[in-house]
Amino acid sequence: MNDTTLEEICGYLKPKIFEENEMVVEAGQPLNAMLIIIAGSMQAYRPIRDAGDAHPSTSFVTLNKYMFVGEQLLDWAAKTITFDDQPVLMKTIRCSGKVKAFALTVDDLKTLVLKIFPKSTGAV
Repeated sequence: MNDTTLEEICGYLKPKIFEENEMVVEAGQPLNAMLIIIAGSMQAYRPIRDAGDAHPSTSFVTLNKYMFVGEQLLDWAAKTITFDDQPVLMKTIRCSGKVKAFALTVDDLKTLVLKIFPKSTGAV
């Protein structure tokens, strides 16, 4: 990627603040944005379903500063043709405390792909 492309991408990043215990993504739901954590931390876990209720598993992964949430969207954007098949995250992501992040939404990612690679959708 050249500097112009990176600048173009940075222009679409939006600051986002999440509160303590806020659910960012629920397991099984489509990803709506890719996040870059710039302050704070999040916990990723696979929920255990018990009689219809979801409970956190004991297998937590901590996501800290400079880590990504939803980076699967980049692979998806590189391969999709229709943009109708958003990837689903199989883990729940919840904030451990207040978190600051930059977000690149699915709609902005679609716009970027079509702008940067107008003749071949899905060729990131």
